[in-house]
Amino acid sequence: MKKRQMFFEMGLLLISILYGFGVIGSMYRGGGISKANIVKKATVVELEKRVQLRPEDLPEKVRNALNSKSYAGWTISDAYLVIADDGGEYYELVVRKADEQSRMKVNKNGQVLN
Repeated sequence: MKKRQMFFEMGLLLISILYGFGVIGSMYRGGGISKANIVKKATVVELEKRVQLRPEDLPEKVRNALNSKSYAGWTISDAYLVIADDGGEYYELVVRKADEQSRMKVNKNGQVLN
């Protein structure tokens, strides 16, 4: 019984020592990197802005991009105006035909970019 009690006390002592090292280590602000510093110094860079549009609100030239033979039978299900950080813009269209779905980029003149 005495051995068990001694073993238990040694375990508690070891846990206390390790906990103490953890507390002291977390207080040390040496050259290490901490999560808080990384988040604090993060910079958000917005590369583009997407605005959802109704397909019927798209410019006529953009809607007519689906009139070519390559896109016959496809319909626009979702549309976005994408404005890049450099000021350029294009329309991103989600198009569907039966069970297929695809995305296409179209400039304001109706020219397919991809």
